[in-house]
Amino acid sequence: MRLHKKRFLIFFIVLAILSLLALVYFYIQYQNPKEIISGIVNKVQAQEYAAEYIDDFQVEVKINKDSSVEVTETISYNFGDYQRHGIYREIPYKYLARGGKFTVGFKVISVKDEMGQPYNYIVSRESGDVRIKIGDADKYITGLKIYKISYRLNRVINFFDEHDEFYWNVTGNNWEVPIDRSGIIVKLPGGIEASTLQAECFTGREGSTEKDCQVTNVTNSQVGYSTFNTMQPYEGLTVVLGWPKGVLDEPNFFTQVGWILKDNPLLLLPLLTLLIMILLWYYHGRDLGKKRSIIPFYESPRGLTPAEVGSLIDETVNLHDISATFIDLAVRGYLKIKSLDKKDWELIKLKEFDGLKVWEKDFAANVFGQNQTVKISELKNKFHKHLPKLKKNMYQELVAKNFFPTSPQKVRGLYIVAAAVLIILGAVVIPFFGGGFNIVSLIISGIIVVWLGHFMPYKTKEGTLAYQEIKGFKMYLNVAEKDRIKFHNPPTKTPELFEKNLPYAMALGVEKKWAKEFANIYVTKPSWYEGNFTTFNSLIFINSLNSFNKISTSTISGAKAASSGSSGFGGGGFSGGGFGGGGGGSW
Repeated sequence: MRLHKKRFLIFFIVLAILSLLALVYFYIQYQNPKEIISGIVNKVQAQEYAAEYIDDFQVEVKINKDSSVEVTETISYNFGDYQRHGIYREIPYKYLARGGKFTVGFKVISVKDEMGQPYNYIVSRESGDVRIKIGDADKYITGLKIYKISYRLNRVINFFDEHDEFYWNVTGNNWEVPIDRSGIIVKLPGGIEASTLQAECFTGREGSTEKDCQVTNVTNSQVGYSTFNTMQPYEGLTVVLGWPKGVLDEPNFFTQVGWILKDNPLLLLPLLTLLIMILLWYYHGRDLGKKRSIIPFYESPRGLTPAEVGSLIDETVNLHDISATFIDLAVRGYLKIKSLDKKDWELIKLKEFDGLKVWEKDFAANVFGQNQTVKISELKNKFHKHLPKLKKNMYQELVAKNFFPTSPQKVRGLYIVAAAVLIILGAVVIPFFGGGFNIVSLIISGIIVVWLGHFMPYKTKEGTLAYQEIKGFKMYLNVAEKDRIKFHNPPTKTPELFEKNLPYAMALGVEKKWAKEFANIYVTKPSWYEGNFTTFNSLIFINSLNSFNKISTSTISGAKAASSGSSGFGGGGFSGGGFGGGGGGSW
């Protein structure tokens, strides 16, 4: 019986705990947790500071011709019956604005009482705020005390295309005590008509657009603002004043750039990245071997295929090189190309692919599989999955021939990874640096790494020599007949010579020049190409092959056809916006 009662007691306790958790869950589920927490904090603070408040918070601002600003805050602080040492005032001097970090020039001039006698104070900077701690740790005060805090600012004027603007958080929204009255007078340089001024004010918690305030005493070059009712803890007054262009001296371009770079040193990262990448290329990205004068070559050097020639000359295996292999295999008698219409061709296997290089055999196997014929259109969305391995094998072939010490694909891949790491690290660093400027800076730096990383693969001495020979071969294919006579013993132009070098001319992008030299010689359709021609010569043939090349390249790729630096006016203003702000309390 006693065991049964113990189990019942445990069950009751567990049930009570679960019920309490359920009540808390549903309460938070249907209430705003932030408001709940804020309400609890405010109630506690309201009890703690019930007898402590700001009787009056008046500010005088003088805006100078050079865009500097002088501020004097007169804070009448009533400590009630509490014994305190004094007050502290916190004012932000660092902001996230205008695309990045934004630092305001801030200098405390003086802290005095109503009779002009100086107070003891200590100025420190913490978490982007200037903290002015006023009072004496060895003395206690009570009742009403008046503090006059004077400071000078730079960079708190917003310069827009149509007007200039002073957008200022007068009291700040972080005071822990109520503020009975608040007001501000803003003085501009003389000579401004009152009718050209724009003025607004906002009250309440940060983000509020309430206007429990009014604009008063609008005269030439001076505007006053005041609140109507007591502002509760964490409520404040914010004002906006706009005037025509030309009243103030706007900082010049170089001064502003200097400020931006000082606030956002990460903006220098792209320049540093560019310098590092150039140095890396200079010491680790230049081809080995000596530069030699280019002389004409009359055939492909070192037995290289058209795809290998095209890949070596630009250090990249691209689709244009691979597509030229279709023509090369056809010229060598392995397959026949048959034109079905202007958008499709049929490839016909003529013999086994014996004697080809490893990557060529893989290429042919990926095209035909077990079939004797295949349409180009049938390769769409199928062949592209073989491209990564095909390119890898081609790069390995070039490395095996000692043209590159390492696969260019691997080298570029390392720099792509480095760029990705840079951007990913930026996702962690950006919250520290802050601002869109720095995001763009990291992205640009990553682009620089990828861009210059493309040029980092370098050729061995053997590769450099082969490159120079390919340039000589291209020179031969590209020149006109009148210049060809300058060459030493060039081969005789024949239809067989045209066909033999045609795939190379296509891989090197000079096929039209090559065909033009054979317009009157190559007039019979080749056995390896079947198409409908009313007339035939090398130029007409090249146009047909280029159509084939364009469609086949698109097909094997799998590509588818393409079918606060803000203004406080115009609805942009709110309590807590602009510069200034902060808060304070007693200590």
